[in-house]
Amino acid sequence: MSTTDRWWTKPYRTFQTNLREIDAGLDVERVLDHIQDIGADTWLLNTAGIVSFFPSALPFQHPSPWLSERASGDLIGDAVTAAHARGVRVISRVDFSKVHQDVAEAHPDWCFVSPKGERQIYNGLYSTCPSAPYYQERAFEILGEVLDRYPVDGFFFNWFGFNERDYSRRYHGICQCVHCQTRFAATYGVSLPRDPDWSDPAYTQWHGYTKSVLDDLARRIREFLASRRPDVALILRADPDVVFYEANNAIERPEPLWVYGVGEFVRESRTAVPDKPVWVNTVMFLDLPYRFTVEQPGYLGLHLTQAMAHGGNPSAYMIGTPDLFGRGDFDVVADVLRFHRDHQDYYEGLRSAARIALVSSERSALHFGETGQAKVTRELRGIFRALVESHLPFDILPDDKLAELAESGRLAGYDALILPNVAVLDEKQRAVLDAYVDGGGGLIATSDTAAFDPTGQARAELGLESLGAARILERREGPHAMRSAYLRTKPAGGSGVPGGSGGSGEDARAQGTGMIMLDRAFLYVEAKPDAETGLHLVPPSRYGPPEKCYWDIETEHPGLLLHRFGHGSTAYLPWPVGSLYHDLSLPDHRKVIIDAVHQVLPRRPQLTTDAPPQVEIAVGSQEESGRTLVHLINYSGHHGRAFHEPLEIRDITISLHGVTATKARSARLDTDLEVTSGTGSTQVVLPSLGRFDLLVLE
Repeated sequence: MSTTDRWWTKPYRTFQTNLREIDAGLDVERVLDHIQDIGADTWLLNTAGIVSFFPSALPFQHPSPWLSERASGDLIGDAVTAAHARGVRVISRVDFSKVHQDVAEAHPDWCFVSPKGERQIYNGLYSTCPSAPYYQERAFEILGEVLDRYPVDGFFFNWFGFNERDYSRRYHGICQCVHCQTRFAATYGVSLPRDPDWSDPAYTQWHGYTKSVLDDLARRIREFLASRRPDVALILRADPDVVFYEANNAIERPEPLWVYGVGEFVRESRTAVPDKPVWVNTVMFLDLPYRFTVEQPGYLGLHLTQAMAHGGNPSAYMIGTPDLFGRGDFDVVADVLRFHRDHQDYYEGLRSAARIALVSSERSALHFGETGQAKVTRELRGIFRALVESHLPFDILPDDKLAELAESGRLAGYDALILPNVAVLDEKQRAVLDAYVDGGGGLIATSDTAAFDPTGQARAELGLESLGAARILERREGPHAMRSAYLRTKPAGGSGVPGGSGGSGEDARAQGTGMIMLDRAFLYVEAKPDAETGLHLVPPSRYGPPEKCYWDIETEHPGLLLHRFGHGSTAYLPWPVGSLYHDLSLPDHRKVIIDAVHQVLPRRPQLTTDAPPQVEIAVGSQEESGRTLVHLINYSGHHGRAFHEPLEIRDITISLHGVTATKARSARLDTDLEVTSGTGSTQVVLPSLGRFDLLVLE
C-alpha cells in the first residue's frame, strides 16, 4: 500500500463530537459546516459499543432510541456520505469497556470482577475485561459490521484498558474474572494478585500482563483492519497506526500543574516510533464531572500549539454537538487548526532536530513502586522544565529504545543524553551508554542512575563505567533525612565548581551565599581518582532558634562529579536536583542542571537566545525541503491554575548554530525576517510573539 492510501501519514486536523445517545438525530450538514469552518478535515464520531449510532443487527449492541428522529434511521450512514462529499474523513469511535445489563446477564464472563467478587456498575452499565471474549472476539464482529456497511476512514477505541477505576475515579481493584485468572497463571505460573502491593512480585507482573494483553489485542485489531481495508487507520495508545493522546484537565489535579504534558508525550512518541504519527485530542471542557463548562482558552491554546510544534496532529473535542458551546468558545481551537491547515506543507515530514535527549524509564518508576512517580517522573519533569526555560531543544527517549537507536546510528546524532534517576539498566543498555560516551557523547545522570540491575537488586558498583563515581557508600533518604543540608558551590578548601559558563558556580555565588539547598536524598559516593568534584556537602544543620543557626561541619562529599571517558565526558549529580526544581523552582537548581549540560556538550549549544524563560523553542527539520523550522510557544499567560491570553513579547533574537540559512520568514506574522549569517550559524530577530509562531529558515 502506498503512502497516498495511508492518509494518516500526512498532516491532518480532527474535531470530535463525543455524542450522547440523545444526539443521534443531529444535523449532519450543520456539524460539517462547523468542522470545516474551524479548520478541521476529519470528524471523530461515536459509532458502536456502549451505544450504536446505526441500526446494528448484532444482539449485543444497543442502537440509540433517538435514531428514530432520522429519516434514514442511520446517523453513521448519513454522516459518512455527507462528509466524504465534502472531502472530510470520518473516524469511528468505539467503546467496548462497558455493556448493558441484558448483555452482562447473558455473558457474565465478559465482565470485570473485583477482588470482592463484585461487578463494576456505573450508571447502569457493566464494565468489561479486555481478557474476556467481548474484547477478544465480539469486538471483531462489531468492527466487521461497521466495515461491511460504511467506508469509514479509521477506528478510535475509547477506554482501551483494564477498568481498575471508574469515571468517578473510584478504585475497584485488580480484575479477578476467570479469563484474567487463567491467562495470568498460564503466563507467570503464579496466582493473580488481589491487592496493589508493590512488594509483591506478582503485582509488578500484573502491570506487564495488562500491557501484553492490550498490545496483543491491538496488534490483532490492526491486522484485522489491514486485511479488510488497508486504507483504514487504527488510533490507539497501544501498537496503533496512529498514536493517540488526550490532553485534559481535572479539578482535583495537584499543583504545580504540569503544563508541558502534551509536548512531553509527543516528544517521546516521535522519538520512540518516528514512523507513527501522533494525534493529540484536546478536551474543550473542564473535567469529566463538568463536561459542559468550557476550559480556559489559554490552556487549550497551549495544548494545541505544543502538539503542532513537536510534530503531532492537533485536534479538539467536546461532548454533544457544537451548538452546546458559544461561537467564541472555539476561537483558540480555530486559530491553531486553521494555521496548521494553511501551513500544512511545513508539517509534512517534520522531524525534531534536537541534539539533546532526555531518557525516560518506566521500568525505573515501577522499581520504586508507589514512590516511583515522585522519584522518577518528577526528576525527569524538573529537568524537562529547566531545559525548556533555558532554551535547550531536546527529545525524550524511552530507555527501552536505547539499543535500537544505537544500532541504527540515531543515538550518535545526539550531543548529550540526560538520565534523570534512570535507576534500572540492563547489561545491553549499560554497554550502549558507555559506548556512546566513549565515542564522544556527553552524559548527565542524577540520583540512583545505574544503581540497580533489572531484577531490582542494588549493584555493588554503579552500572556505568563512564560516570565519575565508582559506587554508593551510603544512601540517606526520607522526608527529613537531609533537611537543612546544603551543597556548597565552593568547598572548604577554597576551589570552586569546575569550569563552564552560564552555570551554577560563579552565578550562584554572585547572587547569594553559594549554598544550594538540599532535601529528600543524597548519595554518598566514592569518587574515581580521575574525577573532578564540586558542590560539596554541608550536612544537615540547625535551623532554630536563630541564635543557633550555623553549621559546624563541611565535608568533601561531592554533589557533582565530572569525568572524561574515552572521547566524551559525563556529569553525575547524586541527588534529586530535578525533583527539587520541579517542586520548588529555585534558580540555583536550574543552574546546576544547565551547567552540567554545558560541561559535557562536545560543541556549543544548538541555540542561543534572549527570549525569556516563558518562551519554549523547538527546532525541527524537513529532510526533503532542507528547511529548518523553529516553533516558539508563549507561556506568559500561565499563572498557577490561570491561563490568560499571553503577553506580547517583542524583538526576540535567536541564533542557530550548525544551521546556515539565507531566508527566514515568520509564518504567523506572514513577513520575511532579516537574516544574519556567520560561519555555520544563522541569527534572526522576531519582532513580535503572540500565542505562538513558526519561523521557516531556508
